[in-house]
This record gives sequence, C-alpha cells and structure tokens, in this order.
Amino acid sequence: MLRIEDCYLAGTFTKTHGVKGELVAKKNSDLLEKNKLESVLVDIDGGLVPFFIPKKGITSRNHSSVRIQLEDLESEAKAQRFIGCDIYILMKDVPDFIEEEDDIDPNVLIGFVYIDEEKGELGEIEDIQDYSGNVLLVIMVNNQEVLISFADENFIDLDEENKTITMKTPDGLLDMYL
Repeated sequence: MLRIEDCYLAGTFTKTHGVKGELVAKKNSDLLEKNKLESVLVDIDGGLVPFFIPKKGITSRNHSSVRIQLEDLESEAKAQRFIGCDIYILMKDVPDFIEEEDDIDPNVLIGFVYIDEEKGELGEIEDIQDYSGNVLLVIMVNNQEVLISFADENFIDLDEENKTITMKTPDGLLDMYL
C-alpha cells in the first residue's frame, strides 16, 4: 500500500483548463515538468491513487503552475473532481536532492520535521515561501505560524531517511513569535 510518508508533495490541483480534462496545478518545485514523469499519485479522500500521464501531458504555465493531462480524463466534468487534490511523487522517483549543501531545493523539505539545535524539535515544515530569493520555512509551533529563514549559515544537518532538518534558529526569532 502506498503511504504519503514515502512520497514527495509535488503540487495541488487548483482548477480545470479547457474542456478536455486538463488541470492546472500549483507546483512546489520544478520536479513535475523536469522529470518527464510517466505517472503521479493523487490524494483522493486520503488515499493515493496512481494516474498515468501521456507524453507531453505536463506543460509549464508560469513559474508557479503547470497544466497536467491525466490519462483517461477527457472532460472538464471529470476533471472538476480533482480540484483541491494534492499531487505526490514516490520518493524513489525524486532525484537525490542532496549532492552538495548549496544545491538543496527547499521545496522538498515540506513535510520534514524542523529541529532547532538548542530547543529541539519545533514542528513540521508546512510550506515554503520565497520572497525574491529570501526563502522562508513555514512551521506551526504551538498553533502559531513561525517563519524561519532558510539561510546557508543556519543549516546544520539534513536526514532524508528520518525526514528531519536541523538548523540554528536566529537568536530571538522564536521569542518574537511565541
């Protein structure tokens, strides 16, 4: 059985495109269009369902979204059902993203547990925000959204197997939020 823990969240379907069943997806990284994927997993009511993608079934729209045609989805009415569904890729199909520390794609960190070197585990990374090159990790700590800069000088360790990232949180940042 497929488990979400074994997958990478690649994006979310946001709307239909045209009348032939194409969907628009907000993407979390460039993995959807760069990897020439043959299939994706769609979270439908809590279960991961595989869908094949025909050749040239993924088209880049802009820097944050793509058009996706799923095989056997030929009408706008059928495509409507997928709006709001998350798109996953098996981790084994995601290229190793840690070749060098400088090459880490922060978008693959969604779902990782953030560990502060002094305070310990803070919470799961829920989103990544990119403000003109200033990448922020979005973490919920005590029901409060905390934004932490993903800066090289704060990076300590990344454990892909256990899905954790250890960083030095800038002094006073957590106090400001909490």
